[in-house]
Amino acid sequence: MENNSLNWYIAIVTPNTEKAHEQKLADWAKRKSSLVETYVPSQRELHEWPSISKRKWIDRVICPGFLFIRTTEKIRYAIKAECPYILHFLKDRARKGKEQTVAPFAVVPEDQMEAFRRMVGDAETPITMDTSQLHVGSRVRIKSGSLKGLEGCLIREPGKSPRFCMRIDLLGYATMEIDAAHLEEVDPKPDQSK
Repeated sequence: MENNSLNWYIAIVTPNTEKAHEQKLADWAKRKSSLVETYVPSQRELHEWPSISKRKWIDRVICPGFLFIRTTEKIRYAIKAECPYILHFLKDRARKGKEQTVAPFAVVPEDQMEAFRRMVGDAETPITMDTSQLHVGSRVRIKSGSLKGLEGCLIREPGKSPRFCMRIDLLGYATMEIDAAHLEEVDPKPDQSK
C-alpha cells in the first residue's frame, strides 16, 4: 500500500455522532485543503410512537459508531492527530505478520465499498449489519431490479423469507430481505469455505 494512494479507512466515533463528525471532518478537510471523502451509510425510515400518535421520517445509521473515510495514509495520520472526535481507526489484526508488533490499519477494498454503497443507496427494504457468524448458503446474483448484478450469499433462515447477504471484509455481513424470484444461483455448490 503506497503512502499517497487513496484507501477507505474505518474511523471509530461515538455512536449517534456519525453525521455530526462527518460534517466536522469535511470542514477540517476544507481548511487543510486535504483530499478526504467520507461516508456514513444510512437509510430513511418511518418511526412511529403510538403512545403519543407521532410519526417521523429519520435517517437510521446502518453501522453505528463507524465513519468511512477515503484518503491517503498521510492524511489519515493527520486526521487522528488533529481531530479528537475520531476515537481511533479500525485495525486489521488478521493481516498482522509474525515480525510485526502492531496490526496494520484496516482498509476496505474499493470494489467492496462501491458494492456496499450501491446496496445501501438502491435497497428497497431495510438493511441490517450482522457481525455474527452466519450459516452461508448458495452463492447468488441478483438478476433483476435496482440491485441487478450484485453477488452475495443466500441465507435461509427457518420460517423467514430469503435474505440476500453480501460480505464486507472487516465488518461482517450486510443483509436484506429479497424476493427469491429476483435471484439466480452463481455456483451450484454451496460455498463451504467461509
